[in-house]
Amino acid sequence: MDETFEAGLTARVDAMLDACTRCGKCVEACPITDAAGVADAPRDVITGVIDILRGADGTTAARAWAGACVASGECIKACDYGVNPRFLLSMTRVAISRKDGLAARRRKGVEGFRRVARDVNHLSRLQLEDELLERLGQRAGPDTAERSPISCSTLAATC
Repeated sequence: MDETFEAGLTARVDAMLDACTRCGKCVEACPITDAAGVADAPRDVITGVIDILRGADGTTAARAWAGACVASGECIKACDYGVNPRFLLSMTRVAISRKDGLAARRRKGVEGFRRVARDVNHLSRLQLEDELLERLGQRAGPDTAERSPISCSTLAATC
C-alpha cells in the first residue's frame, strides 16, 4: 500500500467530480438552501462547487452553500449517481480555506481564541463572588464594581 492518504482523498474527490452530472438534485434536497439564499439556481450552485474543487474561484452561491452545510445527508439520498455531495462540500470548505491562505486562517483562529477567552471571563464574573474572583486574580474592573453581584438564580429568574 504505497498510496498516501492525500492521494487517496484526491482520487476520491476526482471520481465524484467525474460522476457528478450537475443536475442540482442535491441542492434541491438540502434543507439549508433557503436560509443560505441559494435555492434559486441549484445547477449553478453545484457547478460552482465543482469549479472550486477543480481550482477555480467558483460562485458566491457555491461558497455560501458550502459554508452553510449542516451535514443533514439529504443531499446524499437525492443523488442517483453515487456522489456524496456532503463530502464534496467538506472538501470545498477545505479548498476555500487553503485558497484564503495561512494568514487569514491564523487571523480567524486568533480572533476565535480571543472571543472564547473574553466570554469565559464574562461568565466567571457572572457566576463567582467578588472575593473568589480577586483570589483567582480576576479583580472586578471599574465597569463591574459599580454593579451589584448577579447570582445564577437571578439570571434564571430573568431568562
